[in-house]
Amino acid sequence: MQPIVDSLAVWTLPAIAAVLLHDAAQRLVASWLPAEADAPEPMPSRLPRFLRAVDPVGTVIVPIALALSGAPVFGWPRHRPFALGEDALARRRRLISALAGPVASFAAALVAAMALGAVVAASDGTMSERGMGWLVTSNLFNFILANACMTSFHLLPVPPFDMGRALSALLPVPARQRLRLAGRLVVLAVIATVVAIPLLDPHARVGEWIAAPMINAITRFVLGLVNLTV
Repeated sequence: MQPIVDSLAVWTLPAIAAVLLHDAAQRLVASWLPAEADAPEPMPSRLPRFLRAVDPVGTVIVPIALALSGAPVFGWPRHRPFALGEDALARRRRLISALAGPVASFAAALVAAMALGAVVAASDGTMSERGMGWLVTSNLFNFILANACMTSFHLLPVPPFDMGRALSALLPVPARQRLRLAGRLVVLAVIATVVAIPLLDPHARVGEWIAAPMINAITRFVLGLVNLTV
């Protein structure tokens, strides 16, 4: 029981925060861009702004389950389209907002690495193995990993990942529909490789072979900037 409690303590906040930060960056960039003239008014809500993006499955259950199983972490917020039209302005909003997600996740990993470097430096160059120091450094390190995962997955060039949504904003509607169909197949393949196959065979590491190179490269890069290694 204690290992599960420890894993929840060091993964819950980083996994959920990585997904919400990714979404918040896209919403912020979208708010800076000119709005569509006939854009519908958002539905009023009593929830705080950051909670409106929470999808119970994609923002909470999936990221935490992936983290606890040792699989690469990814997730998604509640679907709220950036633009609905097909004019140049709407396409530009979708393109720029989509690209803001991976950029924000990479920047968050970099900031977290700087914070981790500062904490380690304040602890005479060592990482605590228990107590509050362990909790802080573990959460920071896992936040780096979660954002490296979010960056890597959202660079896949098919929807619903961000790079795919950015590409679809440039395509005519028929081609966009074919890309979305391909995206659904890719999502199923991703779930199979990082979730289903390891559940059937705990020794199978197909997902790690596919996702680990990019995730590890990002993690090592940001940690290397603050003279930390993994």
